[in-house]
Amino acid sequence: MALERKVYVLYTGGTFGMKKDKDGKLVPQPLETIERFFIHHTVLYERKPEETEEDVIKRIRTPNGFNILYHQLADDYPTPPPEGKQYKILYKFESMPTPIDSSNVTPKDWSDMAEKIQNNMEAYNGFVVIHGTDTMAYTSSALSFILGEIKKPVIVTGAQMPIFHPRTDGVDNFVGSMLMAAYFCDTPSLQQVMLYDMNKLFQGNRVEKFDCDSFSVFDSPDVYPLASLETTIKLITSKIELKKVDTKTTCTVKKMFTLDGIPQVKILRFFPGITEDYVCCVLNGAAGVILETYGTGNIPERDWLLKLLMDADKRKVLMLNCTQVYRGTVLPIYGSSGILQKANVIPGYDITPEAATTKMVWVLNSELDHQKRREILEHSVYGESRAPPMKLIVNPE
Repeated sequence: MALERKVYVLYTGGTFGMKKDKDGKLVPQPLETIERFFIHHTVLYERKPEETEEDVIKRIRTPNGFNILYHQLADDYPTPPPEGKQYKILYKFESMPTPIDSSNVTPKDWSDMAEKIQNNMEAYNGFVVIHGTDTMAYTSSALSFILGEIKKPVIVTGAQMPIFHPRTDGVDNFVGSMLMAAYFCDTPSLQQVMLYDMNKLFQGNRVEKFDCDSFSVFDSPDVYPLASLETTIKLITSKIELKKVDTKTTCTVKKMFTLDGIPQVKILRFFPGITEDYVCCVLNGAAGVILETYGTGNIPERDWLLKLLMDADKRKVLMLNCTQVYRGTVLPIYGSSGILQKANVIPGYDITPEAATTKMVWVLNSELDHQKRREILEHSVYGESRAPPMKLIVNPE
């Protein structure tokens, strides 16, 4: 008798499932091609001496459309099975209508992905989203905000080389993601949106892509990974302890936020010699602006800059300050911080640019008023930064 764990696999596209076309360009393949690859790959590990390939395929496909993942993975289950029973991972693929290169992903795609996951939340133990690596950190961050507090693991993963290439990293990333989504689904610290890359499991809204030439392309600059999968699987307890949520620091919303619209969110990255015209151009027409500032959140001390930022604040433009440095925290310790405070620029602490951008888009798609939106940006609602924590209460009534 088997102890089953069911995983929903959402294929969105990306290098993971690409092949070269007649012109030598990598293009996404249809879901059937991806699923067929993993079925035949499983046959390599499951085939018994007396079996034909057809016999194995019949054995690893269930009548209700599930595939059975490699039985050997049961050895990695956190606890031994009861006597006479065995663990088993069942999974089922679904695809977005058109698999795409992740460079083409939009906020509407984030909303569609989240909707598919929410619609299947009760039927599965865990979820794996196959995605291109270029915007994967944006998607994992966005999903963390849209899905909110969840009781099941959602893991976004992909590949630097297609699964159809002999040197692919895609198979390892897929297997690792499936293993963690299925066999560790009851682990409270893993019941959230995460990103899996090269034997590491990261918190989804704490990652950045830092390398496009390596197989190890993601890192979590300011927090430790959640798990490491080497010869043994190790869950990592972070040494950074966040403050407990004050019960008074809550925000109640009428319904889950969506990302059906694309508000005017802009990026203002500071550089030596930045001009008044340039800053004015960025701020004009914006609903929200991410300021990528120097070091611990510093900007030039210029009267014209103060005026432009204060004018934007009067227009109720939400402004969130995050450092353009790879690792670090925005702190009000230098003189220029006075300009930011006068203009009501919100300190982002150690939030990543990807999480800052997706959080801003998410907040602007809410039905909350300007002040409530500010409060959410001032706090950490799903562990995205070391800002003071806030509990978001969803009240559908």
